[in-house]
Amino acid sequence: MSKIYVFGIGGTGARVIRSLTMLLASGVKLGENIDTVIPVIIDQDRSNGDLTRTIALLKTYKSLHDQLKFGRNSKSEFFKTNIDDLNTSFRMQVADVADKDFQSYIKYLNLDTRNKALVSLLFSKKNLEAHMDVGFKGNPNMGSVVLNNFSTEADNDLGSILESFQSGDKIFIISSIFGGTGAAGFPLLLKTLRQAQSSQLPSAALVANAPIGAITVLPYFGVQHDEDSEINMDSFMSKAKAALSYYRDNLNTDVLYYISDKLSKNYDNHEGDSAQRNNAHFVEMVAALSIVDFCKNNVQHDGSKSFKEFGFNEDKPVVSIRTLADSTRALVGKPLISMFIFEKFYKEHLKNTWENAWAKDFSYTDDDNEGKMDSTVMSQDFFVKLTKFLKDFDNEWLREMANNSRAFKPFNLETSGENIFNSIDGYEPKKTGFWGKLTSKNLDGYEAIDNAIADISNDLHKKLPMYDYFMDVHWQAINKVLKSKFGI
Repeated sequence: MSKIYVFGIGGTGARVIRSLTMLLASGVKLGENIDTVIPVIIDQDRSNGDLTRTIALLKTYKSLHDQLKFGRNSKSEFFKTNIDDLNTSFRMQVADVADKDFQSYIKYLNLDTRNKALVSLLFSKKNLEAHMDVGFKGNPNMGSVVLNNFSTEADNDLGSILESFQSGDKIFIISSIFGGTGAAGFPLLLKTLRQAQSSQLPSAALVANAPIGAITVLPYFGVQHDEDSEINMDSFMSKAKAALSYYRDNLNTDVLYYISDKLSKNYDNHEGDSAQRNNAHFVEMVAALSIVDFCKNNVQHDGSKSFKEFGFNEDKPVVSIRTLADSTRALVGKPLISMFIFEKFYKEHLKNTWENAWAKDFSYTDDDNEGKMDSTVMSQDFFVKLTKFLKDFDNEWLREMANNSRAFKPFNLETSGENIFNSIDGYEPKKTGFWGKLTSKNLDGYEAIDNAIADISNDLHKKLPMYDYFMDVHWQAINKVLKSKFGI
C-alpha cells in the first residue's frame, strides 16, 4: 500500500484538510492502493485559527485511529484511513520570520542605492514594514520571496518529510489563488518537488517523477471592507487572473483541479492570528474530494496533463446529497449519513444502552483493556477523544456549512429519536403497512439501531478488542438499518 502527501498551503489549505479529515472519519475511501495520508500544513502564521483548529482535529483523528486495530474481523470504515504526521505535528516550517518585518528579512537596509530603488518598485512601503508573524496579508509578491526557501534544508522541514517517500506514493497540493501564502507557495513548492534532484532532497528521483495533483481554489468568499486592513476583496479577482496566467505556462502538474463559487458570503476582515477562523464551506469539502478523485485514478507522471472542474445536478443556494452528481453522491452519501446517524445515536441514546446485551455480554482482555463494557469506559482517552471529534463533526463542521453561502445542508440537524431517518434531505424511508410495522425489521429511529446491534453483537463480542468492537457493532448496525430503510 502507498501514501499520499497532502500539502495544504495557507488558510484555505488548512480548511480543506479539515474537510478531508471529516470525510475520512466518515469512511470515505481513497482507493485501493492508498491507505495513508500525510497532511502537511504550510503557513507562516503560527497562531492562525484555521491552522490550529485543523491541527487539533488531525491529532484527535490520529489518536483514535491508532487505538483501533482494524483486524480481519472488523468491518467498520470509521477512522480507517491512517493519518500520519511523521513527527512534524502536521506543520512544515519554511523560514524563520518570527518577530521580523519584511525589510529585515530581505536585508533591505544593507542594499546599495540602486537595489533599494529596485526593491521599492516591487514592494510598497507597507510591504516593507509589514510584520510576517501573521503571514503575508494577501500579498503573494512577499510570499514568493519568503517561500522561495522551500529547497533550503536548513530553513524548512521538507527534507525530513520526504525521507519516507517510496515508489507508488503520490503528492497533492492545496492552495488558494486569491490570497498571499497559497498563491505564492503553490508554484514554488511544485518547482522544488519537480527539481528535487538538484535540490538534494531525499528520495530525489522518486519525488521528481511522482504523480502530483493540485487544486487551485478561486474566490469563494469575501471579507468586510476595512480601511485599516491590507486585505481587500476587490483585489481577489485581479490576483486570481494574474496567477492563472502564470499557472497556465509554468506548472508541471499531472492533474490540476479548479473550483470557485459565485455565491459567496463576506467574512469579518481578520489579517491573521487566532481571529482568522472561517466557517467550514461546501467548496472546501468539494476541494477535499479532488484528493479522493486523484487517489482513485491511476495517474502517472508521463507528460500528459488533465484539468478538472466540479459540477452538480442543480444550481441551488442550498445543496443536499441528492443535489450532487451521481458519482459524488455514491462517494460521500452513505459515509456522511452513517457518521451523522452515529453521532446522533452516540450523543443522545448511547447512555440508555449500557445495560443491553451488546455491552453486558462483552468481556475482553488485551494489553490495553480488560473487563466488561459499561458507562465507566466513557472516561477513557479513546471515548473522550471520540466525543470531542463527533461534537466537532456536528456542532462545527456540518452546522457551519449549513449556515454558509453556498450552504451544504444534507440533514435536519435538530431532528433525533424516532424521526432520525426522516432527517436526511432527499432520502425517504421505505414505507411499510400496519402489519409490517409489527415486525422487528421495521422499527423506527434509535430502536431500529438497538435491534440491529442486538443481532450483530452476538457474532462480534468475542472477536474484537474493546474499541474495535464498540465502533464495529455500531457501524454495522447503522449500515444494516440504512440498507433496509433506504436501500443504500
